[in-house]
Amino acid sequence: MRKVFACLAMLVLAAPVFGQWRRAALYGADVRALIIDPANPDSLFLGTSGGEVYVSNDAGKSWQNPRNSVPFPGYVVDSLVIDRDGRLWAACWGLWGGGVIAVSDNAGKSWSRRDAGLEDFSVRAIAVDAHDGDYVVIGGLTGVYRSTDAGCTWEKISDQENVESVAIDPRSHDRLFVGTWRQGYRSDDSGRSWTLINNGMVLDTDMFEITFDPENPDNMWVATCGWVYNTKNSGDNWTRFRDGFNNRRVHDVELDPCDRDALFAGTVAGLYRTDDAGKTWYVVSDEELVVNTIALHPQRPGRIILGVESDGVYVSDDNGKTFTRSCQGLRNLTVTSVAVDPGAAKHVYAAVAFGGVSSGIYESSDAGESWKKLSTTKMPSVLSLVVNDDADVKFVAGSEKGFFWSNDGSDWMQSAPANAPIRVDRVVRFNRVRFFAATSDGVYTTRDSGKSWYRLGDSVDRALDIALGALGDKKALFALTANGIVVFDGEQWQPIADSPAKGRTIAIRNVDGSQYIFIAGSSGVKAGRVDIDRIWHEAEAPDAHFAAVFGTNDALFLTSRQQRDILVSSVRETSWNALPLPSRTAEITSVAIDGNRMYFGTLREGLFVYEGSTRPYESRRPAEVVAGGGAGNEQR
Repeated sequence: MRKVFACLAMLVLAAPVFGQWRRAALYGADVRALIIDPANPDSLFLGTSGGEVYVSNDAGKSWQNPRNSVPFPGYVVDSLVIDRDGRLWAACWGLWGGGVIAVSDNAGKSWSRRDAGLEDFSVRAIAVDAHDGDYVVIGGLTGVYRSTDAGCTWEKISDQENVESVAIDPRSHDRLFVGTWRQGYRSDDSGRSWTLINNGMVLDTDMFEITFDPENPDNMWVATCGWVYNTKNSGDNWTRFRDGFNNRRVHDVELDPCDRDALFAGTVAGLYRTDDAGKTWYVVSDEELVVNTIALHPQRPGRIILGVESDGVYVSDDNGKTFTRSCQGLRNLTVTSVAVDPGAAKHVYAAVAFGGVSSGIYESSDAGESWKKLSTTKMPSVLSLVVNDDADVKFVAGSEKGFFWSNDGSDWMQSAPANAPIRVDRVVRFNRVRFFAATSDGVYTTRDSGKSWYRLGDSVDRALDIALGALGDKKALFALTANGIVVFDGEQWQPIADSPAKGRTIAIRNVDGSQYIFIAGSSGVKAGRVDIDRIWHEAEAPDAHFAAVFGTNDALFLTSRQQRDILVSSVRETSWNALPLPSRTAEITSVAIDGNRMYFGTLREGLFVYEGSTRPYESRRPAEVVAGGGAGNEQR
């Protein structure tokens, strides 16, 4: 019987970081919602795709997590709004379904759910009446709901599907607007009946955002998948404006509160401005920015604050002439790979991926206390980074679109084959000139320190991960594929009979002369020995789903979403040690060791550093220690 294992990582409701952990000062966020407090033009709230809510009290110069944890793990905070009573509302949709509607009375320090009976509703938008904070309307994938008691109870008022935006007329909550993936609807009787408002719109107009002119609410603008539209009569007729746009997908449109003829449009390729009420538009920001939301306030003329997909916050105080990235304190970024410099203590490098303009390679010379962006070459997102001891090729990187190398980390060259769209998930160093890589096109290797690569042997199956080990008394390379484990003995690839067919990571541990291979993935952890005839013999392994294993030169790590600790062991010792998870929502993507200091890259939570000793893990039976099994049947 497989053992329930207590010393693995857990993804549940978040808790503060533990004593010997610290967060590296790498900043960024995938911003999905951004608002300014109507009562305080320098107070902002921000929601991320990682379920976090941040607050800034200095106009976006710095950010804090008021809860010191993730309030909505597993959800995307897609909409925030402050009601007339000062309460902060959040609407979130789940990465694996469902949603959350919640309210905070203390600026995000604590939250109360207000979605009883709607836990399976994937909410995408929320609006609160400007005159009655208890009157709330939400929209989502399967309809529109209304509450008149601040979310204590809900009534379905529309069966419209794929709702992207909702709005309440600031003059009266009898008039409601709903934007869907195919045009919009209006109700003039508080949701009892609805009218399609599409005169002048193309059929597939996806309405992402609805914006009222505060001086004349009949004058409305909508951001759509096909530029922007304007109506002068509450949606009876629409006019499309697109002159000057270099792209068509607009996420947000806002009126300049200090200039009635000026508007801003946030697009998938930068921020646009018009000075003639929409007739012509011109870009005012870097077109690399995917602008999800725009925040303006009438008491701060000329100030524009942007929430950017995967790249945090940008602020302009000169009406869009210049923008400054302003992300200090935001930690919703993905670090796909972390690597230490073997020749320099406290020197560490991190690959930030899927971060828009800010993606790239970062360097710290003080053990993660401060960072600077090292790479200047525009590259695809780096998935695996290796630091080499070759002056000519110090860095080797595998990316979403092929291999790259650099001698200084700043300027990068793409390796051959340069024209093949190969996804490189893992690069492993064998020696100064020889590397191996797990790719979407099989296992690749290089004999010139990463300048050129070729497929190893007859490897054709996609390789998810690789690990260096041995087969008998010969060195061997093991690859985890969609069809199980295969091994390369220096001449050819051979399948491992009876090996696990599912997994996403592989690592090797040697104990008392025996080699154990660990496979981890969504279905759990498997461990086993491979004999000289390439037959898999199963051994005890942790009973944990959504797990991952990481091997370094010095240690083996096991993590899982189910438990609260990380298990770590020297690759050649029988004992295991444990360390507490830095955040109970952290999903670890990479590990590196520098003496007694450990670095952990995560998915959407940045980089953590652990310093100090680990606590011994007490196994119940010596036999269970061999492959990593068991702590009895209790679960922590």
